[in-house]
Amino acid sequence: MAYAFFYGLFTGLVLSLMLGPVFFCLVQNSIVNGFKSGISIAAGVIISDIILIVVSYYSANLFPAGGNTEMMVRIGGAMLLLVMGIGNVSKKKNVLFPEVSSKNPLLLGSKGFMLNILNPANYISWLAVAASITNVLYFSNTDRWIFYVGALGSIFGMELLISYGASWIKKFISAVFLRRLDIVLGIVFIVFSMLLIKPLIVGK
Repeated sequence: MAYAFFYGLFTGLVLSLMLGPVFFCLVQNSIVNGFKSGISIAAGVIISDIILIVVSYYSANLFPAGGNTEMMVRIGGAMLLLVMGIGNVSKKKNVLFPEVSSKNPLLLGSKGFMLNILNPANYISWLAVAASITNVLYFSNTDRWIFYVGALGSIFGMELLISYGASWIKKFISAVFLRRLDIVLGIVFIVFSMLLIKPLIVGK
C-alpha cells in the first residue's frame, strides 16, 4: 500500500510539471485575485481529474487479463512516453498568461475544470497510467485507489504551491525556462519509456 501511495505521489508530481493552460491560468489568477482564486481553480482541476480517472480506469479494465496484455500495454505505454518525450524535447512553448475577468469561485472552478478536461492529453495520460498499474504493476483494487489518492493529493498540493508562490514563480517563467523544463521532462519520459520496454527485451 505504501508503495502504491508514494508511486501515486511521484506520478502526480510529474503530471503537475507538464505546464499547460491550467498552469498559466492558475498563476495569473492567483496574482490578480489572490490565493483563494487559485484554490477554486485547483478544485475544478481535481474534479475533472477524478472524472478522467474513473473513465480511464474502466476503459483500462476492457483490456483482457493475462495473455499478451502486459506486452501490449508495455509497448503502447513506451510508445506514448517516447512520443511525449520527443515532443517535449523538440517543441517550443510560448508564455501565454490569460486575461483575468472574474473573481467568482464557481466561475474560476469551472474554468479550471474545462481547461483540464478538454485537454485530450490528460485523458490519454490517465488511460496509460490506468493500464500500467492494472496490467503491468498488477496493483490490487485497493492499491489502485490508494495510488490515485496519492496522485490527486500530489497534483492538488502542487497547484496550491503554485498558487501560493505565483508572484515569485512568474518572475522566472520565460521562453528559456519553459524550454529547459520541456527538455528535462522530455528526457524523463524517454527514460521511462525505455524502462517500460526493457523487460520485453532483456527479460524480467
